Order: sequence, then C-alpha cells, then structure tokens
Amino acid sequence: MFDACSRAQPQNANLVNQFEKEINRNKELVFIDSSQLGASLDGAILSLHFFADAKVHLYTWGNGFSNYPGTYAFTENNGIELSFADQRWPRLRILNEGNLLTLGREDGLKSLEKSFVHTDEKGMRRPVDDEDLYPEARPLIFPLTQRIATTKQDAAK
Repeated sequence: MFDACSRAQPQNANLVNQFEKEINRNKELVFIDSSQLGASLDGAILSLHFFADAKVHLYTWGNGFSNYPGTYAFTENNGIELSFADQRWPRLRILNEGNLLTLGREDGLKSLEKSFVHTDEKGMRRPVDDEDLYPEARPLIFPLTQRIATTKQDAAK
C-alpha cells in the first residue's frame, strides 16, 4: 500500500528539497520576472532573493528602485508564501522547467497587480500598484525564473 502511494506522487514532489539545496550551495537563490522589459542585462524589472534562514528580499526597479525585506514559508504541494510588511503577494508554486526552478502563481495568473500596500496619513491601508514597475510589465511578471550565474563572481557566490 505504501509503495503504491509513493509511486502516485507527482514527479515534482521534492522541489522544496531542490530549492533548499540550491540555497545551501550558493548561499542565495535568485528569481527574476518574465517581462523582459527591465534595463538590466537579464531584462528583469523585479527579482526575489531567497536565503537559507527563511529570509527573502524583493527588489523592483523601472520608474524607480525599491527593496523590501521579508520572509518565506513552504506550504503543501511545493507552495511558497511570501510575507512583506508593505507588499501583498499571491501564493506561489515551485515548478521545474528543464534544469531551472521557476515560481508561478498558484492561481495560474501571470500578473502582479496591486501588490504594494499603501498606508495613508490616517493609517488606512489599501493595495495599489507598485509605481516602480512599468505598467506594461505588470501583466508579464510570472513565471519567475531562477537566475543562473553569468559571471565568475556570480558563480563564486
């Protein structure tokens, strides 16, 4: 009975383990957006940097530059939940595309709309679009793809 259950598990059952191994090997695991509208060499307008101590750092740039420290937690079925003080992110799922890990939204959408949480002078909080992200990039953010080392310095990290 146990053997039948273990064979029925999806092929991607150990993606959390792979995710953690990548972090432990490189001290950091970086994912970039799919928009290809950024000015950097990889075309990214957003990147997520994951660290072994359940810390994550979000960088956004375009009309401006912002960075947000946060935390992450794994959920069932290769899920990952991000927590930022001023960002509200959808639940993500770790996927394997070839030899690279990707992060997609659990709901399958490709956009990142109204993710920044604005607090006004009265303390009222509401989700709004992150002004650093180009409006034309917002519908093209997901999936996030694992960034591979492109220089000797990156490979040494």
